Amino acid sequence: MFNAIGDKISSIRKDLGMTQQEMAERIGMSRPSLVKIENSQRAISLDEGNAISKVLGISLETLLAEEKEDAVTQSFVKAFKSKGMTPNNINEIAKYELLFDAFITQEQIYRGE
Repeated sequence: MFNAIGDKISSIRKDLGMTQQEMAERIGMSRPSLVKIENSQRAISLDEGNAISKVLGISLETLLAEEKEDAVTQSFVKAFKSKGMTPNNINEIAKYELLFDAFITQEQIYRGE
């Protein structure tokens, strides 16, 4: 699982045009620590996961999700980026996605599903 997370972090970071140094500074860690995470040489803490996902413009759940969702996430990031959207815009969309999911869950509970 660490390998998938490291690959995902590296891939999204590169898609956003961010260097390891820039990302490390934005999440408050050293570049060597980020390199170890991206190379699957060390796990991430919950706080680091939150910081990383925020900088990448994705939810923590997306960061930790299985590989199957990674291709979908990557295609959305590329599509949004091609339209000039920033990680902050993508973060806003993720918030709406969570609200929509909560609404669907609420409806399912209401219907007894």
